[in-house]
Amino acid sequence: MAQPAPKRPIDLATETGVEREARLTWERTRLAEADADFAAGRYISGDEADAWLARELAEAQAASEREDD
Repeated sequence: MAQPAPKRPIDLATETGVEREARLTWERTRLAEADADFAAGRYISGDEADAWLARELAEAQAASEREDD
């Protein structure tokens, strides 16, 4: 990913045309990257994703508890 995500939250009521086009271009690029990853077989199954998420949550919880000490 070459460019950082647009700042969130986006206020669509005040978003300029230039900002909107930049955001949409960023989103289209991320979707194209995801499509290419799927086409190339770069993804994990639902069970693998669940296990990864559980590990990440456990690690974040442990880090939070260490910070509280």
